[in-house]
Formats: sequence, C-alpha cells, structure tokens
Amino acid sequence: MRLPPLLPLLLPLLWLSCSDYKLNGGAGGNTGGDGGGGPGPDGGATTGDDTGWRPTDDEPGDGGGDGGGDGGTPVDPEKIDVVVLVDTAYWYDCYHPEIDVRVAELAEALMATGHDVGFAVATFDDYNVSGQWWAADGGRPYTLVQQLTTDLGAIRSSTSALEMVWGGDGPGSGYEAIVQAVRGRGYDQACDGSYDSARDVKPWQAAGDDAFGGGVHGVQDTSVAGTGTLAGVGFRTGAAKVVVLAVENALRDTAYGHDLPEGACLGAATSLDAENALTSAGAAFVGINAYEFQDIDGTPQAQLRSLAANTGALWDEDGDGLKDDLAVLSGSWDWPPVDQAVEVILQVAGVE
Repeated sequence: MRLPPLLPLLLPLLWLSCSDYKLNGGAGGNTGGDGGGGPGPDGGATTGDDTGWRPTDDEPGDGGGDGGGDGGTPVDPEKIDVVVLVDTAYWYDCYHPEIDVRVAELAEALMATGHDVGFAVATFDDYNVSGQWWAADGGRPYTLVQQLTTDLGAIRSSTSALEMVWGGDGPGSGYEAIVQAVRGRGYDQACDGSYDSARDVKPWQAAGDDAFGGGVHGVQDTSVAGTGTLAGVGFRTGAAKVVVLAVENALRDTAYGHDLPEGACLGAATSLDAENALTSAGAAFVGINAYEFQDIDGTPQAQLRSLAANTGALWDEDGDGLKDDLAVLSGSWDWPPVDQAVEVILQVAGVE
C-alpha cells in the first residue's frame, strides 16, 4: 500500500480524531485549496490556482475514436445528460460516504429541476494486474452500473447496491473511468482480443478501433428507457454532457509516481487522455473530493483542479456573476450538499 508522506506516523492520531470531523458534509462544500502542490502534468509543481496548461490534440496511448461527439449538433438548453463516476475503493476505515444514498439523491434533485435530464452511473476501483503489489484485489478499472436513462426508478434500483469496498492501495483508476464513460473504447489488459471479466472493460459498441479490435460485443442496450446512442454511456444527441467524478483517493497518475499497467491495448488512461476525451466530446467536468485525508494530503484536490482547469470547467461559486471558480467541490469526508452539486452541474452545462 502506498501511503501519503508522513501518513503512516499519523494514522494512530487520525484514528482517534475521526470524531473531530464533520461527517455529513451539511455545512456546505467548497472548492478549497489544493492542500499543497503536487507535481503537475509537465513535472512541475502545481499551485492550485485557476490557471492550467492546455492539452494537445492527442498523445500515444489515447487510441480509438471518441464515439461521443454530436457532429456539430446544437445543444438543447433544456436537455442535460449527467454521468456520475464513483470511486468505490477505500484504504482506511474511519468513515466513507453512503454512496448509494448520495447518487440517488443527486439523480432525484436533478430530475426535479424541470430540465430534461438523463442520468448514468459507473464505478471504478483500480486496475487488476496479476503480480503487482499496487493492483486492486478483485477490483475493476471501470464498471457501467446504469446506462443513461430518464427512468428515476431504474436509477434508484441500480444504485441501491453501491457500497464502499477495501481498495488495497490508495490511487484509483479515475482517469480510465472518464475515458471509458466518454469514449467507450474498452480496456484489454492482456491485449489478447478476448474479454476477461476480472480485469477488462467491454467497449460501448464493438468497432475495429476499440481495445479488442471489434472482437467483443459492446455493453450498449437500446432497450433502456430514454437512453441515447453515443459512447460510452448512451449520451443523447444534442444534450449537454456533464461528467461528475467523485473520488475517495488520488487518481493513478505517473506524474505523481504511481505505477500504471503495461501491455494493455490502447494503453492505460492518463490525465491527458481524460482531458482529451472530455474536450473532444464537448463534455463538461465536475469534481467531488470525498477523500478522508484531504486536510493533510492535497493530491486528489490538485488532480481534480487540474482536470477542471484544463477543460475549462468553471462556475460562479460566490454569486458575483462571474464563472471564475473551478468546478471542484469538497464535502469534508462526504459528498457536498446536493443542492450545491446540482447548481454546479447546471452551471457547467450552461443551462442554469
């Protein structure tokens, strides 16, 4: 298990101090600072401000078409498609959000706004690579729990079984989750063209440029109520797309010294892959930081802020009429209040 610096020495104190933290997040989230700079995408230090470098068009390992663009179709101002990507892995057992409740609450609140809302849910843990100390024990890099639907009952049913599980080590496959949700390219760890349910991810639709070279059936289900056809969760043509990433720890990132699996077809997703996937599909980003040690380890906050800055994910947090705050919320060991999450989603979607 890779722990944040000095954290092993502080664990006993943290265990005793759990009661000092507000566990319900009821006082309101905040964008917060980055909790201390970490290495940026270029190897330099991050400062946590609202500026950021901009991604190039592509990079090695990005692979595959995005499949998520609308081909220039105008966005319907009342039509919003939201996919929530939930980190289900924890590595310390003091407190963890009731993610089944949080996701359902968010779906209910969004659908109560009067907008035409489609909602999808996916989870991520980590890559499951045999023989690697850092790999997830039984975890998967991405699982589509609920294809995009307008049926609130289906969302409630599919999310009722969501729960936190032991993750092994800290960093998780959040960048991979973004790429899969937006591009639906699939993930073939052994690059053998066959699907292994313990470690691989099926594509949205079988295609020659997916991770399996078109040899594995996709997960798309056209019978789902209100769904669309666009990769990788069923985005609807013309809808404003919003990707919400809720993390319980850092994102697996070589810029922070984390290992990535080798040998996978199309490669394992990087931060730049995630940024390119979001921008090429015209999808807005919202980050939620529910990391239990965010007060002493700023890595997840810095990574979420970098994603927001590099994809132009901004909102008006202070109500001054200017969208100049990064769309990253923190709930103090929990998700932020649902009304705040709804507000930032509507703002980044441009439909507030």
